[in-house]
Amino acid sequence: MKRLGIWLAGAALLAACTPTLETMTRAEAIDMCKARASDGARTTTGNLTLGVNSHTGPTFGAGIGINLTPKPYDVTFENCMTELAANGQIVEG
Repeated sequence: MKRLGIWLAGAALLAACTPTLETMTRAEAIDMCKARASDGARTTTGNLTLGVNSHTGPTFGAGIGINLTPKPYDVTFENCMTELAANGQIVEG
């Protein structure tokens, strides 16, 4: 009986840690995959941060990212849509 309880507790923990996949409409999937493909095809990115803190005063920051291996937009978009469809994440409605 004790072994059964331990086994059930372990099974419950494993089930609680299993990721659930978000479902989305086809239009939402297309928008998400377009954004993912656009990010993958981009060669450079940058950001600029400005802020003010009452303890330390003004803060400034800047960053740049360079993608040395950009992926083709069409390939990334198709792979994204295929992955979502294969996982059953695209629902009609």
